[in-house]
Amino acid sequence: MFGSLLPMPSDGSVKSTSRSRTAVIFAVVIAVFFCVSLFAIPSAVFAQTVDPGLNQVGAASGLETDADLPTIIGRIINIFLGFMGIVLLLIVIYAGYLWMTAGGDADQVEKAKKWIRNGIIGLIIIVSSYAITAFVISMLAGEGGGGGSGSGDPFGNNGGFPGSAGSLGAGIVESHIPGRDATGVPRNTGIVITFKEPIKLSTVIAGYNDNGTPSNLADDADRATTIGINADIIKVYPTGQRDRALSTTEARVSFTDDRQTFVIRPVQYLGSPTTDTDYTVEFVGGLNGLRLEDNSAAFGGSFSSGYRWQFQVSTLVDNTPPRVTSVIPNDGGSYAPNVIVQMQFNEAVDPVSASGMFSNGSGFTNVQVTAGGSTRPNGSFKLSNQYRTLEFVTDQSCGTNSCGATIYCLPVSSAIAVVAKAATLSDNPPMAAVSGSLYDGIVDLAGNSLDGNGDNQAQGSESDAVTGNDDYGWTFQTTDRPNLEAPVIQSTNPRAGDAANSSNLSVDARIDATFNSPLRASSVNSDEVVMQTNEPARMADTFWWTASYEPLTAGGSVAGVGDTATQGKVSIDHRLFISATGTGSTAIVPVYQPVLNSGIQNIYQNCYVPAASVSCAANTTNPNCCDGRPQAGGCAAPTRLP
Repeated sequence: MFGSLLPMPSDGSVKSTSRSRTAVIFAVVIAVFFCVSLFAIPSAVFAQTVDPGLNQVGAASGLETDADLPTIIGRIINIFLGFMGIVLLLIVIYAGYLWMTAGGDADQVEKAKKWIRNGIIGLIIIVSSYAITAFVISMLAGEGGGGGSGSGDPFGNNGGFPGSAGSLGAGIVESHIPGRDATGVPRNTGIVITFKEPIKLSTVIAGYNDNGTPSNLADDADRATTIGINADIIKVYPTGQRDRALSTTEARVSFTDDRQTFVIRPVQYLGSPTTDTDYTVEFVGGLNGLRLEDNSAAFGGSFSSGYRWQFQVSTLVDNTPPRVTSVIPNDGGSYAPNVIVQMQFNEAVDPVSASGMFSNGSGFTNVQVTAGGSTRPNGSFKLSNQYRTLEFVTDQSCGTNSCGATIYCLPVSSAIAVVAKAATLSDNPPMAAVSGSLYDGIVDLAGNSLDGNGDNQAQGSESDAVTGNDDYGWTFQTTDRPNLEAPVIQSTNPRAGDAANSSNLSVDARIDATFNSPLRASSVNSDEVVMQTNEPARMADTFWWTASYEPLTAGGSVAGVGDTATQGKVSIDHRLFISATGTGSTAIVPVYQPVLNSGIQNIYQNCYVPAASVSCAANTTNPNCCDGRPQAGGCAAPTRLP
């Protein structure tokens, strides 16, 4: 009966109408698909690091928000694209209405077809222009990823390696933790970074006033208070969500007296209790970014884009206190007075809790070195080796080493006592109590107090009235004469001078060298342990390296509590190497050259001159050892590869 209400079609037009309706439905489905696709297109290309001065432009234009300006622009573009999708949908619906109500009117059907056809063409043009633009920008930004150019050039698109990384090693960044691409990071961790020069404090800490005397912290009212991150220059955020970076009130900052190491502690735990979460830390470059104390940019030259790294936060919280794993000198031993007091920890500890100066009866007290039962010699406490090694050196000179550097001594012929203090506990052990941003004892990066007695519990300092017994102490004796014996390199991996076995290494091969003496950990740094390469200059901001140190026993195992360390091993972690490609004249052969400079010292502050080895050790005529051969004159300085 309903058919009688509609005009009866002519012969064959029933099939035509069916096909028309099918075409309309198909067009609507296509339109909806394109609309959904618009919302699904990634907008990460609009979230690149841009000079933070653009935020001021955003504010002036009325777009002031918690998000940065590039993110705002990305949102606006996404809204516009979504609106275009809605417009297309309306066009297709209108065309469908015209077609369905045409009633056999050929002109109206043709009009409907034109609406659909033109609408879809318009959408294709919009989507194509967006996709092409996104692709071109990503290529220009070096984010093409993967395996380089079609010619087999391993350096194409920066070899797929991320930029803003080269400052670690070759630039101003000495070390940081969590490390690059670290996994299993506890949610309550602190973020630590060490620079090679003092940093202008106000570029790290929002509103910090040094009273015009950056090296004098005594007149800084903000020094011991809870102070917040400079969120314009330091960004900590879930990877891909830069607009969610921690604000000034969401992270506290503390720093060492030399203004080179900074500890960032988020107020709330990072990540999630149910899902691993990737995080990015970003230090903005340029004059609007991190600056040195003379107000110059901290990141310059090839590294002017700043520094950025990622790590993965686990679902766990760290409630395990740190422990001492070995010490030098050994408890009860007798050592030359120029020996360095050294403590190794089983994990990274808070550098602010384990670094400082002691002078004329005042200063740093979290670790105490006493001579003759009552006298505390002046000196410095420094944390190094990826924040796992604490060293004390006095300020009393007692000679020079073979490189002409001054050697410092403990009181001679004296009984020396060392005590590392556990921190006062909070109401929630093993967490330590904090005053402002400082602790009164050694803590790890999660704020857990030192477990000095090794029972896996934090019980506070022995100065506590009731339960405290977690201070770690030992004693040794000094002799009356310094040890001036230079260390030598016993072995390297890969073997130095053995080109055949130094090729075809795995791209992640760890490089190391073993010395015949324990080393001064703070001298094992990226100024003295250098990785040179002939990669193109444009790759400089992708190549990073960092050095670490382990004390070894005579058998080659890592020294533990009570063990006597007789050797020291230097290791180099690095960005993945690039394999050689091509043949003949088209061959590209990346070369990597580890260089150990003579600034590396042993536990007695002696350097090697400048590249000693076992083959030179027995030679007493020629004082220098160059490439495994004794030589009267000095060795030539290392030369950079072409």
